Amino acid sequence: MKSLLGLSRSLLQDLKRLHPDAEGLDRDLSTIEARFKNEGDGFFSIALPAFGKAFDQSLAAGKMADIPGFSRCGQIPKFLSGIARHVFDTKTGVLLDSPSIDAITSIRQVAYLFKKFLPADDRADKLHHDAIRDFQNTDSEIRDVCLSRLSRFGRVCSFVLLGLDDVQDHKCKHGPGAVMEGYSANQKWSAVYHGLLDFDRRLCNVGYDLPASLLADRILIEDTLPDDLSSSCAKLVTVPKTCSALRTITVEPCLNQFVQQGLNDSLRTFIRKDPILRHSLTLDSQTPNQVLALEGSLSGDWCTIDLSSASDRLSLTVVKAAFANVPRFLESLLASRTPNVNVDGNVITLNKYAGMGNATTFPVQSCVFALLAITAITSSECYLTTEKLVRAARNVRVFGDDIIVRTEHYQAVADWINSFGLKINQSKTFFEGYFRESCGVDAYKGNDVTPVYLRYDPESISSDPNAFVSIVSTSNQLWLKCYYRAATYLKELCDEVRNLPLVPRTCSGIGWHTRQDLTTISKWNSTLHRFEFRTYVPSGKRQKDNLDGVPALLKFFHLPRLAEDDALHLESSARKFTLNLRRRWVPS
Repeated sequence: MKSLLGLSRSLLQDLKRLHPDAEGLDRDLSTIEARFKNEGDGFFSIALPAFGKAFDQSLAAGKMADIPGFSRCGQIPKFLSGIARHVFDTKTGVLLDSPSIDAITSIRQVAYLFKKFLPADDRADKLHHDAIRDFQNTDSEIRDVCLSRLSRFGRVCSFVLLGLDDVQDHKCKHGPGAVMEGYSANQKWSAVYHGLLDFDRRLCNVGYDLPASLLADRILIEDTLPDDLSSSCAKLVTVPKTCSALRTITVEPCLNQFVQQGLNDSLRTFIRKDPILRHSLTLDSQTPNQVLALEGSLSGDWCTIDLSSASDRLSLTVVKAAFANVPRFLESLLASRTPNVNVDGNVITLNKYAGMGNATTFPVQSCVFALLAITAITSSECYLTTEKLVRAARNVRVFGDDIIVRTEHYQAVADWINSFGLKINQSKTFFEGYFRESCGVDAYKGNDVTPVYLRYDPESISSDPNAFVSIVSTSNQLWLKCYYRAATYLKELCDEVRNLPLVPRTCSGIGWHTRQDLTTISKWNSTLHRFEFRTYVPSGKRQKDNLDGVPALLKFFHLPRLAEDDALHLESSARKFTLNLRRRWVPS
């Protein structure tokens, strides 16, 4: 992990240039080197992010807090004290009246650069078991909600998503992820076709409309229907989240996820049209949340709320109450839901609505959290009307488990959230001071202070195309934020593997960005009348995956325009989690 130390040295050199009056940066570098020698990469990926969290909480509270593992110089930490004195008073630890935004940005960059660094193999097993244990514990902790509050919540929910039950045909489709049976992309269509009889039994309320030309073939497959085609059990797996935690994902059965995708699209469509929820939810963009986070950090009028293990704590009882006014759609949700999960060989029945692998989890939880906040805001109203709920909805913005509400309503919303068995992540929730965090944007007094994250080991760029692409992106982001030494350090590592040109920031190819958006031009294409240059373009590795007969026709009915984008889609498909870098001519 010497590359991590080299990157940190380069970043400290950048801080010397950006903060010429800062004292003690050489001592800070010595501290980094000594602690890396004793603690290994855990100092970068665990201790420094913990320092950053405490720093953020101090910004919100207005006074420097104690930071475990870091000694103090007066009332602020010795580490980076030369920069921190431009943010906090060294004698009292109180936040300065006009703290330096540049200082805040630099401190957070040092603290969080390695926050999302993927865990080493020797920690992966422990993190996997911790994530599995947390998944099971949160499911067992789900408790019943007070009936009076659940009744009030149901009354609010009865005003939204009206007409969702009238949808006659949910546009079912396959998602890009893996399925329990391990089918490839084209095999999923064969599985759907051979499961038509099972569709008749299980999905009669989903409104799935099979193309009429295929109905006649059902009698031909009655005797060949596999016994294990449709599984009522999902599989729990873990994927990287941060350096110190893994995220749990449920891998759903093929037929279940096929229907879940259709219900997901229908729900999103109705949210966009709903007179109440459209003021709180925009599920195809994080921008509204990010804008409000910046606004809230400047005015203090908005607070940001983050939930711990949000989907794992969302009970089935609450979801049933939220969608009770659309019983047909609710029945479809339950019919496509996978109630059992295989957890390292043990099958458990879920109390929660679903894991993150269920395609409906994200829109369903977003609806529930938005409605929960609206209910809290209107809890004192004796009579509910659409106009009152619209006014309340304008004070709420939700994207997944990122919730933003008017600061004046924070206590009421927090109380209702806790009473429904959900848990607020206090370390990432901000309702005081001028720091806010939502949907990937960190804001202080209206300024974006979001750091750049290193996600892959720079030493793996020669063997892992994903790491190479990520490191190039990290270098470009550091360059555009004026960390030139750190950006150049990563660039030189990449140059040893592949030579890349200058490319525009909107280019699909891989290359180096500049502030002027300069481009390395190699030739003039006289056929297309444009300048072009040659660079590497990421593309997925493909595998043989033949599909023909009626299953191929079924795929056509669902994806009629796919052949225009991929002429070989019936012969091969992309392999998951693999990447190729191919040199191609790209327009400048």
